Amino acid sequence: MATHNVLARWVTPGSHPQRRLVFFPHAGAGGLTGRSLAADDAEVLAHRRPGREARMAEPAASSVEEAVQEAVEALLPTLDADDLPTDVLGHSFGALLGAEFVARMERDRPGRIRRLVVSAKVPPPDPSPELSEALRDDQALVAWLIDLGGTPPELLEDPVMRSMVLDPLRADLTASLGHDREPPLLNTPLLTVTADGDATAPAQDVDSWSHFTTAPVGTLRLHGGHHALFEQAELLHQALREPGSSPSAPER
Repeated sequence: MATHNVLARWVTPGSHPQRRLVFFPHAGAGGLTGRSLAADDAEVLAHRRPGREARMAEPAASSVEEAVQEAVEALLPTLDADDLPTDVLGHSFGALLGAEFVARMERDRPGRIRRLVVSAKVPPPDPSPELSEALRDDQALVAWLIDLGGTPPELLEDPVMRSMVLDPLRADLTASLGHDREPPLLNTPLLTVTADGDATAPAQDVDSWSHFTTAPVGTLRLHGGHHALFEQAELLHQALREPGSSPSAPER
């Protein structure tokens, strides 16, 4: 495993990061997604799963456990090399990976992770007969992806590009649907992130992640759809700079 392919690092040129954000992207996404989370005072390390970007030729992970084990092996050398305050963010499908990763860190490196952020994801198990059906048909999966937002429809018109998008997406969603156990009980502080226009992850359902930590829980409310986080990343960083606060997007 080549670590330089597994982790995508985003740092503002000329900056000196005072903290770190480990990022697990949503289904189908790669390390490039982490670029929109960059901040002047933070190092962003995005987990690039196999089957996309520089790892296009590698078979995609078939389970949450397999993806988490890879992330642990790739990230431990960095986490052991310094004491930079480190938060973990999982967006959508990535929230499953983030929670399991933090559970591993609590076991193997107690206290190393400062906070877990779960964004736009209902806690598992989260059966979805409609999504299970869509996975069997490319056109149905394309329609589901476009409805979710964040993917230019024209990108899916070319057969080659469509395959490059759908193959890792299908692998991640299959892993998600197969992850049928509740999240681990954590001792790490938690921040839940939701958007008022995200019908797939209503705030009251996402907030039920609070049942799976014994530590303090904060909330971050955004305006927009499923991927609103990437358009309002500064609000996330504001919350992480001030642990314990619960900011919301300003009224419009």
